Amino acid sequence: MTSETVTVSASIGSGDPPARTAWGLILFLLALHVLNQIDRQLVAAFAADIMRDLGLSRSQFALIAGLAFSGVYAFAALFAGVLADRLGRVRVLSGGLGIWSLFTALAGLAQGFWTMLAARPFVAAGEATLVPTASNIILARVGDSHKAAALGLFFAGIPLGIGGGFLIAGLLGPVLGWRGTFLLMGALGVIALAALMRLKDAPPDLSHRPTLAGNLTALFAVFRAKRRALWASLAIIFAHFHTATSPFVQLWLTSEKGYAPAAAAQLYGLMFVTFGLLGTFGAGLLGDWAKRRFGFDRAATMFALLLILAPLLVIYRLAPGGTPLFLLGMAGSILFMTVIYGPIFAIIEELLPPQLKATSTGLNILVLNILAIGGGALLIGVVSERLVVAGSARSWTLPLLGADGLALLAVLFIFAAMRSPRQIAD
Repeated sequence: MTSETVTVSASIGSGDPPARTAWGLILFLLALHVLNQIDRQLVAAFAADIMRDLGLSRSQFALIAGLAFSGVYAFAALFAGVLADRLGRVRVLSGGLGIWSLFTALAGLAQGFWTMLAARPFVAAGEATLVPTASNIILARVGDSHKAAALGLFFAGIPLGIGGGFLIAGLLGPVLGWRGTFLLMGALGVIALAALMRLKDAPPDLSHRPTLAGNLTALFAVFRAKRRALWASLAIIFAHFHTATSPFVQLWLTSEKGYAPAAAAQLYGLMFVTFGLLGTFGAGLLGDWAKRRFGFDRAATMFALLLILAPLLVIYRLAPGGTPLFLLGMAGSILFMTVIYGPIFAIIEELLPPQLKATSTGLNILVLNILAIGGGALLIGVVSERLVVAGSARSWTLPLLGADGLALLAVLFIFAAMRSPRQIAD
């Protein structure tokens, strides 16, 4: 980390459009987001190896990959937003990075279900500090006409991290094994921590002493008065039912689509990096451009995108593996997961006063992780196990398709947001 970045972080608080130094800060936060997502996705990327070596059932793996992580992540993210307002964003994020890196390494030493299950909540608690702190650093730094693009660039860490996790599994797995890869990523986190601790953030505003109960009460009052914020929040929550299918991709590709484990990891990783980056950053740029050039509502842009992508989710599940139609569906699936972040968070952010933005982010993360990612993943695992007992040849495809159907409700919610009044924060 350069001294230039340290200086930039000290000036956070301007609402001006991002200068070169501000983009440098955003790129550093993007790098942390990539590391965050890789560490989270290693369990999914090495799913077949971990299930074999630890002797896990489908429902046990679903619990480790889903609710054991997302349940803790959800509540920790909500508290992280309020804690950052009290202690400072960089301080909270630094503590989180240290925790998730240590327990990623320890997860690589797991000897069975219980030891892996014990490590995952600590990884989740540490990783939960990133989005509420980093996203609000970015929002404080950039002007309204660039917010969706800046957030889209930061949230590009999701496809780059998910894709990178699968690529790492395909490339390093045969060399280091899943245990060695976990240890390596934990060590990289310690190096990143040394760079992060050099950043200087603006001190917290202690004239406003936030409490979780007070912030939530105020936030719900905003949702009642400005339904557009509520509909946009529900859209991003339900879209994550499709994200809940990602831990099972390698298992599904190997058991029902005819791919070898390493080939499945490399294919999905490469596709996720390519189309996920297009989705996160591209959708942010498109939303900002359409608003500046034609005055289009970001919600209208999102509705059009999700409506186009919706049929591809069904094609993805039903097309034969390896065919052009299947690959088109996979691309559409990844785009559906990733186009939502920059534009929808920008829609919500413009409706909220500054002291509620981190709390809103944390609350959305809580609900989408508990309801969609955690609950959805556990339900997929349980239903899949029952379908195996029943002798179904599509014991992964059918529950995954069911989760996709819930995700498509996001199209209706973003339509409702589009039809709601376009208010701004009081």
